[in-house]
Amino acid sequence: MAIPRVFISYSHDSQEHKKWVLDLATRLRNTGIDAILDQWELTPGADIPHFMETQLATANYILMICTDKYVDKANLGVGGVGYEKMMITAELMKSIESTKIIPIIKQYGTRNVPTFLQSKYSINLSNADSFEFYYDELIRKFHGAGEVT
Repeated sequence: MAIPRVFISYSHDSQEHKKWVLDLATRLRNTGIDAILDQWELTPGADIPHFMETQLATANYILMICTDKYVDKANLGVGGVGYEKMMITAELMKSIESTKIIPIIKQYGTRNVPTFLQSKYSINLSNADSFEFYYDELIRKFHGAGEVT
């Protein structure tokens, strides 16, 4: 089986949040997942829309790290999150049964996921007490463990 490629979509809410996302991506890489993260891939002067388009197209999975700011940007269609939402929405329209897109709830609240993802099964990583359980579920998904082929 090939190494799963996972694109991580998130909003740059704060330095603390960017570090949380970086730590998640590092942990994914340490468990045999090719995590794609702008913090590693983008350099000054890089074409950001091209990066997003290329990586979204070649990823096996897309993690959407949902915070209140992310949800607002996705729902309003603004910034990089809005651009990614547009491309992801087009992907969903091609294959309504797609399990490629996985919402990750980072900040549990009243608006957990963007409107267009409300029918998707999400992984809740907002609670430190249950983080390991749901992280393990995510890793099994990426490696196809427990799936009927």
